[in-house]
Amino acid sequence: SYKDIDQLDRVVSAALEAAQRMATTVDQRFEARSLRARLRRGLRPFGSMLGASRRGAPADACAEKDTATQPATQGNPSEDLSQDEDTNEDISAVIQTADTGAAGPATKPAAEAGCQTHSAAEAAGAASLAVVVDGETLALLEAHAGQGLLDKFLLLGMLSDAVICSRVSPSQKALVVHRMRVRCEGADKQRLKMDAGRSVAYRWLVRPLRRLLVHDNDSFCVTLAIGDGGNDIAMIQEAHVGVGIAGQEGLQASRAADFSVGQFRFLQRLVLVHGRWSYVRVSLFVMGTFYKCMAFYLAQLVFQFFTGFSGTSLFEGWTLSMYNTLFSILPVLVIGVFEQDLRADTLLDHPELYRDMGPRNHLFTVPEFLRRVVVPGLLHAVVATFLPLATSLLLGENASTNDQFTMGVVVYGILVLTVTLKIAYVDVRRWSLFTHIGVVLMLTAWLCWNGLFSAVYTASPGDGFFVNGIFRRLLGTGAFWLQWIVFAAIPLCLSILLRLAYTIRNPVERQLAAWCALECRQEHAQNKTRRREWRHNPDARSFHRI
Repeated sequence: SYKDIDQLDRVVSAALEAAQRMATTVDQRFEARSLRARLRRGLRPFGSMLGASRRGAPADACAEKDTATQPATQGNPSEDLSQDEDTNEDISAVIQTADTGAAGPATKPAAEAGCQTHSAAEAAGAASLAVVVDGETLALLEAHAGQGLLDKFLLLGMLSDAVICSRVSPSQKALVVHRMRVRCEGADKQRLKMDAGRSVAYRWLVRPLRRLLVHDNDSFCVTLAIGDGGNDIAMIQEAHVGVGIAGQEGLQASRAADFSVGQFRFLQRLVLVHGRWSYVRVSLFVMGTFYKCMAFYLAQLVFQFFTGFSGTSLFEGWTLSMYNTLFSILPVLVIGVFEQDLRADTLLDHPELYRDMGPRNHLFTVPEFLRRVVVPGLLHAVVATFLPLATSLLLGENASTNDQFTMGVVVYGILVLTVTLKIAYVDVRRWSLFTHIGVVLMLTAWLCWNGLFSAVYTASPGDGFFVNGIFRRLLGTGAFWLQWIVFAAIPLCLSILLRLAYTIRNPVERQLAAWCALECRQEHAQNKTRRREWRHNPDARSFHRI
């Protein structure tokens, strides 16, 4: 362990300088490892959908291309640290490289060194950077945190692929997590200090718009801590997300954590599968809730252009109040509970799919809100309200001019059908049995409500809406069904076209569409094989094999 603070400062500064000189970032090294893992598993990417390789390129060619594109000095921290021989004599750190298959110099074993930087070259030539620190060195870093030494160590950890803290106390565990959490949450404050010298127009106009429209991954870093004993409680409570393991050391960690698992290996499924599904479900649920409300109530705004902004409501009061509670609740609930954009085995075999969704905040951003909520909500409200009023299809009694309640029922029905089908089928990637049940129940509830409401409503209304018997007469009118189906199909087709254009333009959406198509083909082939076995093999004709 280090006793001299100057010596430790030179070690950390030299390691930090070497990490900053590396030709690749942590994300780029992760991409390279993921690509090589896919090639080792034998997965053949098609086009640019599932991977970075070209169509028909063999695995060896991809590996050779990846090796050739790496600079000669990439990921070799030992060359940077060995430039100063005097400094290298004082540094008791271990620098090992394997770029050519041979190990570099090792000055001390890891147990004797307080801080160790390890660079292991991968099969394709890309290096990985890891930092190992023991408890005594970490205590020295904490004691001299005011000199900026701890901040250098944290920055080194963020530039490394892994950081291992060995033989540390519970308070030191909590310290590391707390410092990383403060650094993650303070990234935006640090950026504000850097922009302090900018002009007033930039600070008050350009910067707020950039923060709204451009997503910054550094502002959304999240820390996770996992432990199985009482000495991990402080660390678990300091992290954004705490995971406790219920094992031989009791349930103290599980009681203090946000999530509890039975074994450490379940963390992979908790994060990669359930973490991604939860993010997708919450994002789509919030987006769908805002969209259905915006589309419905913007229709009232469009109707005001035909009434001189008199404030007249297009919908009858009781029907208006039932929209959110009865006619549009099931589609968003089904998404929030049952949505699974990709299968669990796909997410476990390809962990890089998790990073594109949650850590990069692909769904829950202002541009996504504009694309999924504002634009379709405004477009559907205009189409659903303007087309019935502009075409003037006479639905009144004896083909007379439409009364206000008749027009409101037509617009209301178009919006219910459009919103239900868009949320249930257009916004999701995987349809389930509950999706179809939710759609059928919503449309059935709307038809039954209007039929019952039309039968029990008084014959002489006091609020200006003639409701009694109107809906029963509309059900027997062909023009009503024509408007309900055609005018709902138009905004749905527009939404499909917008989604198709966005999928082609956005690489993440294009990749997800390719994975969904691949899973559908695999499921179709499996079902086809099972049906063939069921027909030709009498022993396979059991219920669980169908």
